[in-house]
Amino acid sequence: MSLLPIALLLAAGSHIVLDDTIEVPRAEWRYVDIVASEPMMVVNCEFEVVSENTPVRVVWIARADLESFRAGRRERILAATPFGVDGKLRHFAPATGDYAMVVENQPTGRSRAKVKLKVWLESVVRPKYVSSRRRLMVILISTIVFFSIVSLSAFKLSRAFTDR
Repeated sequence: MSLLPIALLLAAGSHIVLDDTIEVPRAEWRYVDIVASEPMMVVNCEFEVVSENTPVRVVWIARADLESFRAGRRERILAATPFGVDGKLRHFAPATGDYAMVVENQPTGRSRAKVKLKVWLESVVRPKYVSSRRRLMVILISTIVFFSIVSLSAFKLSRAFTDR
C-alpha cells in the first residue's frame, strides 16, 4: 500500500506524447513534435519494429534543426539510438522549446517499417529551499535531539558500569 503514493507522484510528473504504431517508408523518416515546457525536461522513447526485420533508429533533435536533417546534415542531433529493431532513448531537453523525435528507416533499407513507438516526457523535480529561519530551527532541533540521545546513552552506560 505504501508504493501507491510513490507511483502516483511519479505518474503525475510524466506526460505521454505518443503511444502508437507509425509507418516509415523505405529509406525515409517520420517525426513527432514535442514541446518541452520547462528546461531540463526528460524525454523518453521506446520503439519496436513490428513489421519485417527492418532496422530503424530514433533521433532526438531540436525542431529548428529539422530542415537541415531533411537536407541530409546530421551534425545537430542531440541524441540518437543505433539502427535496430528495438531500443530505448532517454535524454533531456536543454531548454524550453520545440523538439522532434525522428524515426528514421535505414537508408539502405529494402522495405517500409511499422514501428510501435511510445514517447513521454518527465518533469525534473527541482529542489525547494526553506527559509533561513526554518533551516536554523531544523539545525537546533536536530542538535538538541542528538545531544539528548548521547546524554541518555552515556547515563545508561555509566549506570551499567557502576552496577558491576
